[in-house]
Amino acid sequence: TNPTRGGSSSMAALLAPGRVPCDGTAGVIWLAVGVMSSPSHDRQRVAVRSTWGRSHIAAVLPCFLVGKLVKRTPRAPWDKRHAREAAEPDGGPKGELSPNPAAHALALEHAQFGDVLVLDGSAEIHQGGTSGLKTLTWWRHVRDRLPNAQWVGKCDDDTLVNVPRLMMRLPPVDRAEPRSLFGTIKWGCYSDKRLKWESSWRDWRCGRTQFARSRAPGEPANLSATYEGPYELALGWFFAMPRRMALLLADCAYANRFHERALHATREPFLRKEDDPLNGFWLYKCLREKGMPPVQPLPSMREPEAHNMACISSRGLYRRPSNASIAVHFLKTVSAMRYVAATLRAKRQPAIAVPPSRRCCSRMVWPSERAQHPLEACERLLSAEEMEAERAIDAAAERNRLGRTPRGHEA
Repeated sequence: TNPTRGGSSSMAALLAPGRVPCDGTAGVIWLAVGVMSSPSHDRQRVAVRSTWGRSHIAAVLPCFLVGKLVKRTPRAPWDKRHAREAAEPDGGPKGELSPNPAAHALALEHAQFGDVLVLDGSAEIHQGGTSGLKTLTWWRHVRDRLPNAQWVGKCDDDTLVNVPRLMMRLPPVDRAEPRSLFGTIKWGCYSDKRLKWESSWRDWRCGRTQFARSRAPGEPANLSATYEGPYELALGWFFAMPRRMALLLADCAYANRFHERALHATREPFLRKEDDPLNGFWLYKCLREKGMPPVQPLPSMREPEAHNMACISSRGLYRRPSNASIAVHFLKTVSAMRYVAATLRAKRQPAIAVPPSRRCCSRMVWPSERAQHPLEACERLLSAEEMEAERAIDAAAERNRLGRTPRGHEA
């Protein structure tokens, strides 16, 4: 039940004191979110914990997903860097799997915060980016360890989720359509012989794009005929679905075969990121496997609700946060996420008029402009605690500039 709309579980019950560990709990969780992270993204995890990750403890449970293994994946055959990589002394990456070298540091972080999941069968892609080799392990974890999560979602670690607005937007789970999918909804087609997707629409023929019809060196002919769909998917900056949909994926024979094949691949096709269309494709295939109709997307998040961060523009994909914002993406520092959280907090309190400040936004959001604007530009927006945290960041940066201490973590 949505905690803002009454029902069998009260808000008080869902917002019980104490932190629910990501390792597993039988407690009721309104929304469990797998936050796609990487070993080196410790600052992004701090940013989430210090903002939306603690805004509604127990109602929303963010768990950071970091791969247990690292997969050396070669450049794609169509990548201009492929030939140069293949000419390296060892012949370049060949899909090798190795233990994550950051395992010990991640274990210490998890011991402190209880929110870093390094799940069996998950892997990072060594070239970086959001690895689709972690997604299915999150759905399995929800199935096995979070039996009373009502909604289950996934987002990036540079996304701020405006939880109060999200609570207004998501219906009570017991009133949602059985195959609901919430997010920024798009259409796509996918080839599991190439592990690539193409953007599409409900009645468009799959394999129609120039890339789908192309053939890189070493690829088989007629790959355009292998694209399936079209199907509806949700973009990865944030999406959510009822727990029963996560279980469908966790138990799906096709999705599990796909994951194992991609994880252990030693030749083309290799999986390279693209976790958003992949999860949508799994839903498409797994529902068909069960003889069920396609997903039933809730009204899609529009650009005012899900967007990249901007300080000036109020339109388009890059725009300022507003009362309508549910997911604000491309927040690469603690300060950036802190700024958006404070901005949304101020907008929820209209009696306290805080006019937008381009100087404050530029300072907080874009590291290259931080030194150009004084912290005092933000004093009407930030709390005393937040101002002190920002001063600590400035002090640490100054010490690093003078060479007195090694590079440290943001406050």
